[in-house]
Amino acid sequence: MAKYREIPCKYYLALGQCRKGRDACHKTYCQHCGKYEPRARVRCINKKKQYNLRERGRE
Repeated sequence: MAKYREIPCKYYLALGQCRKGRDACHKTYCQHCGKYEPRARVRCINKKKQYNLRERGRE
């Protein structure tokens, strides 16, 4: 299963601009780039798990 990277790369500047000279479009190419490095170390929250726990609490 693919890993969706919501955090932009530290080399990504804007649409079509990448410091590594690549075709920058965060939704497609940057996520699969071998040179991808996240801008900040942020813990990704599992939104599906949070939703399921919240719904189980209502019952």
